[in-house]
Formats: sequence, structure tokens, C-alpha cells
Amino acid sequence: MSPKERRCPECKGIVKAGKTDLVYELAAVKITVKNVAANVCSKCGQSFISGRAAEEVNRLVNRVIEDINSFVKTQPHVSKRRKEVAIAV
Repeated sequence: MSPKERRCPECKGIVKAGKTDLVYELAAVKITVKNVAANVCSKCGQSFISGRAAEEVNRLVNRVIEDINSFVKTQPHVSKRRKEVAIAV
């Protein structure tokens, strides 16, 4: 192991820079945020995102939820069924 290699706390595999998808399920909305920068374990696939990336994704998800709620309020014909949204960053 080189000095810069990081080990996964779950399985001790090598963690490398990569991308991950984050899924949020809130009330009647499922939001998938794709291609989020992360460190990913090459052995078990566990993803680790930075605090800054988490803040940015949370801000994005909150904005999407606000937009969906605002849209639904102005469109009485829109179904109350579960909605799914996918975002690539």
C-alpha cells in the first residue's frame, strides 16, 4: 500500500476516486442524484463523499423538492402519485 492509499473502514479494500449515485426518498418523491464525486472502495463498493459535496447535493435536493411542491400547488390536475426525478451532476 502506498502512503496515499486509503483503506475502506468496512472491508479494508482500497478506496479510490470515483462517482456514485445518491437516492433520496422523501414523502411522494424519489430523487436520484447521479455522478456525484466520491471515494469508492474497489472491494465492497462503499462510497464516501466529502462534507462539501454532501452540502451541495442536499442544497440541490431541497431546491428540487421546493420546485416540485410549487409546481404541484399550481397544477391541480397533477396526480398526487409518487414522482421520480433523476439529476446528473
